[in-house]
Amino acid sequence: MIPMLAGGVVNGERLDGTLSVTKRFGRFLRRHGLDEPARLADAGLLRGSGDGRRLFVSVVGVDRVEQMLAALLDPAEFLSPHGLRSLSARHRAHPAVLQFDGLYASVDYEPAESTTAMFGGNSNWRGPVWFPVNVLLADKLRTLGRHYGDDFTIEIPTGSGKHCTLVEAADLIDNSLSALFRPVDGTRPADGKRIESSDSPLWRSHPTFSEYFDGDTGEGLGAAHQTGWTALVAHLLNPRLPPDPRFS
Repeated sequence: MIPMLAGGVVNGERLDGTLSVTKRFGRFLRRHGLDEPARLADAGLLRGSGDGRRLFVSVVGVDRVEQMLAALLDPAEFLSPHGLRSLSARHRAHPAVLQFDGLYASVDYEPAESTTAMFGGNSNWRGPVWFPVNVLLADKLRTLGRHYGDDFTIEIPTGSGKHCTLVEAADLIDNSLSALFRPVDGTRPADGKRIESSDSPLWRSHPTFSEYFDGDTGEGLGAAHQTGWTALVAHLLNPRLPPDPRFS
């Protein structure tokens, strides 16, 4: 999902200046024949008119975004009830294997703590849910959603036949993360079976922030209190700023 983060929208106010002969990006557009508005529009990159023009630029093409989202929003791969996993659950049954010059190494899906002592027993990016990349991706989808509007929809979950806008996809990710801290049958998914899930009023009133979360159950793992990136949940629970009228 990280390559999708390298993208953004250039609004009409800056677009003409961007195409200046002194700008490297302008030369890039010309070299690829994309300095002509009609061609940019045909490619779906330039939308709007007049001061409302906006240009989408990214290291990942729109067609690739669709392909990547198909995997990211597949419950059999990255999509969990608690956010996006850091490694596809497909590797649970099909580990990624490398064999070279007598060396054998494999990486399989490990949703919680590591099954080996490697890296101190921390599974890191082998499957748990991490707040930073989830929040960054949701914000990027929201940017793309404002650019494309209802013209760009994606199947959620993959294979369900139900299509949503990119803004709705971003909301799904945000809501999945915040749901880690919303009680279900009296306990929060992030509490797991630890003391935080007890009937003590103290624990009930004071959720703890974990470093990352089980990709299947949502239980908090790693360092706690991790009040750095997991505190991003406050960003998700606060009301969003109104949409930029230029993208409406």
